[in-house]
Amino acid sequence: MQKDNGRRAEETQIRGKDRKPRRTEGYQKSSPKNLVKARENSPIMQSQKVEMPEGYNAKVTAFMMEIMPKEPLDTQDVPEMERRFLNYVQKCSEWDMKVGNQAAYMAIGITKEQAWEWENVVKGNPARSDFIKKVRQFCGVFREGLMQDGKVNPVTGIFWQKNYDGMKDQTEMVLTPNNPLGEQKDMKALEQKYLESAYDGSEVAEGTFTEIAESPEGAEGQKD
Repeated sequence: MQKDNGRRAEETQIRGKDRKPRRTEGYQKSSPKNLVKARENSPIMQSQKVEMPEGYNAKVTAFMMEIMPKEPLDTQDVPEMERRFLNYVQKCSEWDMKVGNQAAYMAIGITKEQAWEWENVVKGNPARSDFIKKVRQFCGVFREGLMQDGKVNPVTGIFWQKNYDGMKDQTEMVLTPNNPLGEQKDMKALEQKYLESAYDGSEVAEGTFTEIAESPEGAEGQKD
């Protein structure tokens, strides 16, 4: 029976990695109360149990109806788009609503695809491209303030900043050149060092040759 158990353990190790968690030195098991408290304080768990105040949804839908443009937009009319955006910001202040990209695009009368194209692909209207960049910058600064003041869930804020503001997690690596042979030496010094090691420290004058004496056995072999 013990042999069968040993064989099964060996087969398990051979087939796949041992996924059993390892406990480091000094490990202390957390109490159930601490685990419950940690889960409750997690920003992810807090975002899943947000309680909506009464009348919140009605306020949001009424605000959306308020900022929705009533007239069609000429996408070449940059001053009109600027007027609509400033009106949207004013409405946010009056209704005490947060500034956001999607709501700003709707108030202007464009889609997020149009906003991306105008920002990244300039087609004969640089003023329009500059305008949409200012809109995105305005919304980004507002989000940054919410993050700094702790007025938005960190997970949501990071998602916004990555998708709307172009931010990303970045690690920098500093590469220091290192020669495994040590510092680079002068070629003449390397040649001299090589000659000294090859001829046991004897100096060899430039342009001279040394004859190597034949061994007696070699000489006799040539006579035969």
